[in-house]
Amino acid sequence: MGAFRKPTNYRASMSTATTTRGSLGNLPAEVTSFVGRRHEVTGIRRMLSASRLVTLTGAGGVGKTRLAQRVGAELRRSFPDGVWFVGLAELRDPDLVAVTVGETLGIREDVVSPDAHGLAAFLADQQALLILDNCEHLVGACADLAETLLRACPELRILVTSRQALRLDSEANLTVQPLSVPGQGAACTPADLHNYESASLLVERATAVCPGFQVTDANCATIVRLCQALEGMPLAIELAMARLRVLSLEQILDRLTDRYRLLTAGARNAPARQQTLRALIDWSWDLCSDAERTLWARMSVFAGGVELDAAEAVCADDKLPADTILDLIASLVDKSVLTRTGNGNARYHMLEVTREYGALKLLAAGEQEAVASRHCRWFAELAAHADRNWVSPYQAAVMQRLRHERANLRVALEYAITAGPPEIALQFAADLQNHWFIRGYLSEGRHWLDRALAIPAPRHWSRVKALRVAAWIAGVQGDGDQAAQLLADAVALAETLPPSPERAYLPLIQGVFLMWPGHHAEALPMLEQALAGFRALDNRNGEMWTLIVLGLCRGLAGQPSNGYQDLTTAKDLGAASGEAWWQAFALWALSVLRWRDGDHAGATAAAKESLVIRKVVEDEQFTVGLAVESLAWIAASELRDQRSAALLGASKRMWQAMHTSLAPFRTLQDWHDEVVDQVRSRLGAATFSAAIRRGSDLSAADAVAMALERQPRVQVPKPRMDAAAGLGLTKREREVAALIAQGLTNREIAARLVVAQRTAEGHVENILSKLGFTSRTQVAGWLASQKQPSQD
Repeated sequence: MGAFRKPTNYRASMSTATTTRGSLGNLPAEVTSFVGRRHEVTGIRRMLSASRLVTLTGAGGVGKTRLAQRVGAELRRSFPDGVWFVGLAELRDPDLVAVTVGETLGIREDVVSPDAHGLAAFLADQQALLILDNCEHLVGACADLAETLLRACPELRILVTSRQALRLDSEANLTVQPLSVPGQGAACTPADLHNYESASLLVERATAVCPGFQVTDANCATIVRLCQALEGMPLAIELAMARLRVLSLEQILDRLTDRYRLLTAGARNAPARQQTLRALIDWSWDLCSDAERTLWARMSVFAGGVELDAAEAVCADDKLPADTILDLIASLVDKSVLTRTGNGNARYHMLEVTREYGALKLLAAGEQEAVASRHCRWFAELAAHADRNWVSPYQAAVMQRLRHERANLRVALEYAITAGPPEIALQFAADLQNHWFIRGYLSEGRHWLDRALAIPAPRHWSRVKALRVAAWIAGVQGDGDQAAQLLADAVALAETLPPSPERAYLPLIQGVFLMWPGHHAEALPMLEQALAGFRALDNRNGEMWTLIVLGLCRGLAGQPSNGYQDLTTAKDLGAASGEAWWQAFALWALSVLRWRDGDHAGATAAAKESLVIRKVVEDEQFTVGLAVESLAWIAASELRDQRSAALLGASKRMWQAMHTSLAPFRTLQDWHDEVVDQVRSRLGAATFSAAIRRGSDLSAADAVAMALERQPRVQVPKPRMDAAAGLGLTKREREVAALIAQGLTNREIAARLVVAQRTAEGHVENILSKLGFTSRTQVAGWLASQKQPSQD
């Protein structure tokens, strides 16, 4: 099939990429004020100056994460290469710790897996602070990663939060204590309260919940007793003050002291601060109805949040009917068990400590296996739906949904591999092929595919698909030997199975692997065979993919007219299907052939149109890098050498950010090298290098703006929402949509349907989410279009 080439300047390219990334890092903005901890912040800063690894330990809810974030914020200027916050609470697989860190740092792993050694090369000369948050369930993996990074990266500092230390020789530890609390019997006046961190936090949060809240002589003693009862635990204070919406300070204190009396006999062996937190969560549990408790426990199976449709499918059964889920979720939001995020596309989240509590209740109820199985099946079907609807008006919507559900996909894949039928795991991992590729999650995709393929399984087409997808990813990453073996295994297995639509993809991948190293004559019959197979199956995804590859291959093989025809056909098919990604890819390929044919105006127009269309699927790297590279070549041919060099610098940064290059596609790499030599020769080395730096210093958005020069007038494909869509509305949602079209408000819809207003709001949000809309006007327009005869 020909050899693949790994970029020879891998280490250099990674270290270069970081220098242009900026020094801000990714620290989350503080949503609420940070109270107290001045002594701890100063101490941790001092520890980090003396030790390159500092671990903050302490009980859950004591405030380790906020403390680490505050330290990072204060140290930003000391780390020119950034302060990077990596949240690990939702991660369950230790093998993905390095991948998660790499993605946080902005690494796209299209060529090399960001394992510990790859990250070490990436950070080798960087002055950066890495914050690893919530490591307690991944202690071994975090310790191994920290040790590798610290040995290889002399300017790197690592700050860890965990309920237990990493136990490394180089580690400095600080146990985070609760906030300061007034002593028993202390006589405090309102003016004295600011001397105690717990009281300051309580007052801050009380004021946030009740803007008119004030500290008075009348409530001062109650505040002191609450701080004592909550033992200065920040999370406990936050949870307790959330109750001020419905209870007074005195009522909250009474309920807390009642709870402690109930806990005394059963929790003597637990630390007092853990009793405090458990008491508050027990209290929240007791405030819930039986149905709300059941939903709380079942929703603990989700990671990274959940949308309504998933909650209804996974959590509902005869005991908890689906049509009750929305109202129950609204009640759990009101009781601060769940929080809601998102505008038109609402997601519901639990604090990790609340989720863990629910998981224990789910286990105690004997429902864990059944709910986990439903969770796995639902997300496996979501992946299958995304794969089926890749070529459709819903392409952008399904890709966005998969991105939001990444943590849930990981949980579901883990269950499928460890507890489900092997063919489900294989199909699940393979159906996420576009998620792995377009988002740049290639190493993670190989991780799951390798694990699924390692399971003994009967011969099945799901295994062929998994082998084929794994081969493609390995090829894109430059792992030619592994790609060849995986593809050979897929072909051999396919020959033993009855016919299947999957078979047509095998000659396509074989043709691509022949074309990349320049074997165009050998590739053409394989690609023509694949095209005939896809057309016989009416498979638009395979047909467009093959037409683009075939068009490039024919153009490279000296058949440009046939190449233009194939690429134009692929673009037109994409436009007719309402999809965007293949259109952008086809336009880039057209720009390359037109450039080689001397049609600089046509090549420029195609590359710019590709840059505009790719926005629909939020591809910020792959198709952007190709189009910017193409425009650099065109500018060189037009002797616009400053523009060409700047665009080469911009594309260079994009390839480095993805950890890839044009190297696997040898012809493109040769053309790139020729352009670089020509432009450098005409500009001179110093001017050329300056222009390269100017381009590489641009953000992706600024690079696109430079590449476009002016916004071209092209039509971005818009979704055509038809009634047969996979993301169809329920009968009730259609009824609500009709009322929206009549101009009714949420309150008026609730009154018309005799439901709670929050239920009506939930239906409206679900409609907007399913249709991919952001306004009620769009819903009205869509409904009107459904009543008109189809123009297709």
